[in-house]
Amino acid sequence: MSIFSDVKEHLTARQVAEYYGIQVKRNGMTCCPFHDDKHPSMKIGNNYHCFACGVGGDAVDYVSRMFGLSQYEAALKLIDNFQLPIQAGKHAKLNKKEKERIRRKNEEQARIIKIKERFKRWCSQTIDILKERLEQIEQAGCFLKDQPIDIIFSEDYASLLHSEPIINYWLDILCMGSTEEKQELFMKGRRKVEKVAERVRNCGKRIMDADRGSTGCGNEQRRRCAF
Repeated sequence: MSIFSDVKEHLTARQVAEYYGIQVKRNGMTCCPFHDDKHPSMKIGNNYHCFACGVGGDAVDYVSRMFGLSQYEAALKLIDNFQLPIQAGKHAKLNKKEKERIRRKNEEQARIIKIKERFKRWCSQTIDILKERLEQIEQAGCFLKDQPIDIIFSEDYASLLHSEPIINYWLDILCMGSTEEKQELFMKGRRKVEKVAERVRNCGKRIMDADRGSTGCGNEQRRRCAF
């Protein structure tokens, strides 16, 4: 029996994918990590197959494709990572330098996977947050439109109006931009995104807190704005 058959006797493609950070739904569907998949298009169990980009195979093939390894290197990686009771003669003969090279390569690939997962979560969470901030700006504008001039031109509302275009710009990138544009925003701009989102949240809260402290007209204005 070959090393590949031995590995596949112990592991399914789903076990391997989940071990390396892929979240699989109960029905076995998940977003394909091998293309920019926004909706789950990969079916994964003993083997895997993506109905969108067409890739597929077994547990060894999955690791080979994910980490850019040969089939044999992928099998060795699985034996090592899962501590499988499989003897691989050539693996035992690897010299110390080669083992260290494989170890560093595996660590780097694991780090890249974590960064990709963090990037995906950040994009999804940031879209939700920025949409909420636009709603806050709209609510504040609805409340303030019938207020005295000195209240309308408060520093808080000026800050909201200043933030609105940049929030729309970021949403355009996150919802319709290229992967490169999203990655650049994630790497270079996420601190600014978080700072602006927090400022809008605080300014909007202060404006609406003043609304709740008013004589009741604010509630009526919010109802009108909702329609």
